[in-house]
Amino acid sequence: MPGVRVPRQLKQAMGGDQAMFRKWEALVVVGALGAIASLAGTSAAAQDIKFSLQLPLTGPIAFTGQLNQAGWQHAVDWINKNGGVKGRKLVPIVYDSEYKVEVGIAGWRKAIAGGDIAFSLGDGTPFIRAVSPENNDRHKILMSNTGYASDLVDAKKYPYHILLGPTYSDQIDMLYRYIQSKKGSAAPKIALVYTATEFGRDPIEHARKRAKDLGFQIVAEEETKWSGIDVTPHVIKLRNAAPDYVIFHGYAGNLWPEILKLSREYGIKSEFMGTVYGAQADLVRGVGPAADGFLGVAPFEMNVAGQKGWAMQAIDAALKGWGKPYEGYTNVGYIQGWVIALFMRDVVAKAIEQSKPLTGDNLVEFARNVKNWDSGGMLGLPASMVDQRLPYGVVYRFSVSKESFSFKPAVDWVKVD
Repeated sequence: MPGVRVPRQLKQAMGGDQAMFRKWEALVVVGALGAIASLAGTSAAAQDIKFSLQLPLTGPIAFTGQLNQAGWQHAVDWINKNGGVKGRKLVPIVYDSEYKVEVGIAGWRKAIAGGDIAFSLGDGTPFIRAVSPENNDRHKILMSNTGYASDLVDAKKYPYHILLGPTYSDQIDMLYRYIQSKKGSAAPKIALVYTATEFGRDPIEHARKRAKDLGFQIVAEEETKWSGIDVTPHVIKLRNAAPDYVIFHGYAGNLWPEILKLSREYGIKSEFMGTVYGAQADLVRGVGPAADGFLGVAPFEMNVAGQKGWAMQAIDAALKGWGKPYEGYTNVGYIQGWVIALFMRDVVAKAIEQSKPLTGDNLVEFARNVKNWDSGGMLGLPASMVDQRLPYGVVYRFSVSKESFSFKPAVDWVKVD
């Protein structure tokens, strides 16, 4: 495709898989307004179902964006090979948002200008907040995103947005349920460690209120910069506070591993915990033995090999055939692509069955009314939409040594009320 420039990070993410690279080379064009893509020869077909993906393929969270892209591609390939959506193919239009709101919006508008977009995925909360007023007034496209901000379930502000997972506040509640199950006669002492970002601060007020309701003590709050700092002062404060539990929130692969490792060196015996993007399996593994016993919230099943669910078996086959190292588990970014793609397949299929146009109003209504969704094992419980979200998750305990790595549920899958 003349004029295509594919980012180096994307080539690396393909891990040498030339077939997949060639397919996505035909999809991705990086430019000042973002990276636009289309599947050659298919987007003009009247029966194809088009949707746009604004993903951070480059920039500060490219690792997650590239995994998410791979999950989407594998899921779309699987769906289209297995009858599509009532015989109609899914056609993704992919943009590199660079995790910049203005770049993502430019790509989103370009996709809309192409017409007939049934669904759109944003690269995070800032994007959804920025485009929602325009979408609510003009376009009315069903949307989701890769983040779990607590306010995005407000149907008045975000009537066309659905969240396929638990909010960050829900995730705090899941960790608190674990703590409650271990509670003795003394009130558990908790430290909250989070970034000085909107992402980091999102569930903190909720965490304070719920701790008070449950009789927990918040003995320390450490707000850190996103990156590039000496974590020693924060660790000293944690040692002085002597919490029973330390909860990390608002991080990806940054800082929390340094805080955890130095805390162990300083003799801190607390149980360390994290919400979803601070609990990616490969990141925890990379911390090394200091992360042994770490507890992390996941919205989806991360152990893949040996699972009996139909979707998990499809994911297992896709990962085995990808050509990248695979040890039987996956990360949130990858499986999130599968979850959203398969959920949307079923929502769109419902509209087609009832001969309803694929408008945002129709699709969001079908999405809101999903009950006991069969996720094929990607979620550990039959999932129903509640307040425009799927409030389900699991708390994994990670076992990490120099020789081995594994994780399993510390408690069973839960639904947050």
